[in-house]
Amino acid sequence: MKGDVDLLVEQGFIVFPTGENNIIKAEHAFFGARAITWIRDRATDPKFDLQSYLVALTYYKLGMADLKFEEDELLYRYRGTSLGGVDGEFSKDNPEIIGGYHRPCEQPPRTQDPSDDL
Repeated sequence: MKGDVDLLVEQGFIVFPTGENNIIKAEHAFFGARAITWIRDRATDPKFDLQSYLVALTYYKLGMADLKFEEDELLYRYRGTSLGGVDGEFSKDNPEIIGGYHRPCEQPPRTQDPSDDL
């Protein structure tokens, strides 16, 4: 089995400089290492949905989701994407975060729609 650092480098959580650039990019590496260790500890359980946690980890690495630990549980919240560029050039997801934190293998909690109060 690969070590955590090797896995983080291989999966793009740590990017070493090339050329004249001397900055190592690792903004998601520390939490990613903690999440990888947590996932590895549970991966042998047949009831554990490994695929959904790996997808959540990938979205976190790409900046499309937030992850957090709560009561020894890894929770996930999708944030969407922001493609950037010239205004109107690309479509963007709603900048507001929709839904709360939940297990990646479950449906997100429903957020209350303001029209429900009418």
